[in-house]
Amino acid sequence: MCADMIIDKRKRKIYALLFMGPAILVLVLFLVVPVCYGFGISFMDFNLAKPASARTFIGLNNYKAILNNSHFWNSIKFTLGFMIVGVIGTVVLAMLLALALNSSMVKGLIGRFTKSIFILPMMLCPVVVANIWYIIFAPNYGLINSTLSRLDMNTISFLGDTLWARLALIIVEFWWGTPYIMIILLAALTTVPAKLYEAAQLDGAGKVQCFFYITLPSIRNFIILVVAIRLMDTLRMFDISFTLTEGGPQKTTQTISYFIYERGFEYINTGQASAASMFLFLTIAIITFVFMKISIKSTSELTE
Repeated sequence: MCADMIIDKRKRKIYALLFMGPAILVLVLFLVVPVCYGFGISFMDFNLAKPASARTFIGLNNYKAILNNSHFWNSIKFTLGFMIVGVIGTVVLAMLLALALNSSMVKGLIGRFTKSIFILPMMLCPVVVANIWYIIFAPNYGLINSTLSRLDMNTISFLGDTLWARLALIIVEFWWGTPYIMIILLAALTTVPAKLYEAAQLDGAGKVQCFFYITLPSIRNFIILVVAIRLMDTLRMFDISFTLTEGGPQKTTQTISYFIYERGFEYINTGQASAASMFLFLTIAIITFVFMKISIKSTSELTE
């Protein structure tokens, strides 16, 4: 009997490995191998303009070069600031929209139509989103500036002034990044038992108290998830910055991803680009690990 059970367990493990095999192979080929290859390149004088024979091992020189590059540190500062504002703003806005769409007033055909309207931005790729907003922010023919000109008002240099350019990126990020988070939070709100709200209302609790003492604790795992998603998205942000502002003016809207692109494809210095990529990869990996720990701890507290 025990021998049969051991054989059955071994068979299940073999079947599981066979089913997981193709996915593991794809993961290794398209994730593990490129990361390891990029890690190796980060220690080499790897320049695409030079012949393969000139690609030599230079140790930590690429890392020293990017750490001594002021543009690298400026891109980090901007990315971190963009991350803080983007994460807090999109999560708060998404929560407000999810609460509004989850209310009893937004039901039926009107509710479905409203949800569809809010979801539309997330169906567009970032490059298309940036081009749409470029038409709005453009200095001469843009929707806003052309309207201001017709009203004999001063135009705004959205893409030529540092403050306005950063504000433009934040607006685009809010518009594009909020719907996805809203959908997750809207689904999370449906998991909160209605009996909890009824019991709280019988005890005299108001809507604000219900939100802070019932809703937030009940969906905190979902909130941890969306914060982690937004952190990684904003850290990796490249498309919108590249298409809308091209990192300008004077690289004041250059993200870490844009810096990596510039090193690798404009200056053809693949070694330094790989070193900066390893820095970004390590940052995202640490954030992912921390939020996984937080999520596991939060789940264990809820189950106790």
